[in-house]
Amino acid sequence: MFDTRAGALPDTTGTAPGGLRGGWYPFWSGALIAIAGAAVAVRALTTPQPAEGVYRDRRSVLVVVQLIVPMLITTYLMADGLLGFYLASGLYVTYFALVTTRYHWYWALAAGVLIPVATYLAFEIGFRAFLPKSFLYPTLPF
Repeated sequence: MFDTRAGALPDTTGTAPGGLRGGWYPFWSGALIAIAGAAVAVRALTTPQPAEGVYRDRRSVLVVVQLIVPMLITTYLMADGLLGFYLASGLYVTYFALVTTRYHWYWALAAGVLIPVATYLAFEIGFRAFLPKSFLYPTLPF
């Protein structure tokens, strides 16, 4: 956030396309995260906490494990170039919809396909920001 503060305000000279410089989005997204983090910290410090704690039994720990372990595996598969961003995120969204939210299989599959397709269209086509591709990239666009 502090590295991009020079571009945080709109460009009044008319030299930046669209009137915004490159630091506008990173600065303001970082500012929103900092404000939200401060609000969470204030609330945690001022709200009475339950005596038994967050992880009171085995089930509450398993819920966190069901979320974190697949997320770590998905991140590895994305970063290593095996599945790339779109396939890995599609699989994770499908898993999350099936296991955590307990959607029907057809809604989970639809979300696992449509969300990466929308992300592909937004980033690759719209913004021309290329995300990590899978080993299938030579034959498929993702």
